[in-house]
Amino acid sequence: MLTILQNTPLRVYLIFLLVVYFGIKSFSPRRESRASMLITPPAFLAWSLYSLNLSINPALFFSTWLGALLLGGLSAWLVFSRRGVVLDDSATGLIMPGTVKILIMYLMFFSANYYFGYQHDVNPELSASPDMLLLKACIAGFMCGLIGTRSLKLYWTLRGLTSRRLPENAVAND
Repeated sequence: MLTILQNTPLRVYLIFLLVVYFGIKSFSPRRESRASMLITPPAFLAWSLYSLNLSINPALFFSTWLGALLLGGLSAWLVFSRRGVVLDDSATGLIMPGTVKILIMYLMFFSANYYFGYQHDVNPELSASPDMLLLKACIAGFMCGLIGTRSLKLYWTLRGLTSRRLPENAVAND
């Protein structure tokens, strides 16, 4: 175990510190912008599809990835609630309540990438095995579904809250 930590590049520790910093920062209320809600799903979809290996058995790998994507999406729908989410003053983003769930999600993403990177560097033959590639497809699909659905759910919440808000120049009927 000590050898693994000693041979880990410094950039990985810096990324880990950033992940932990932003995860701990999410313990307190924060603003989530419309742009981040719209950029996150396609970015994670691209990452997830890039990590998918379709050279061995495309139907099996894609269907496994798709099933994990749906499971991750369902998990996000159930785990991340809209309770306490309010529209910001400019009506272009949301004020999110603090939660530990973001730190857990970030650490899951980091751990999965660290594990597969480690396997690729230490055991390239194991890393290229169908079982490992199938596991990677499952985890990539699940994380994409989890993070992407959370962002889409927040975007739908933003749209719902902005549609209910009266325009500033409109006069309410008394």
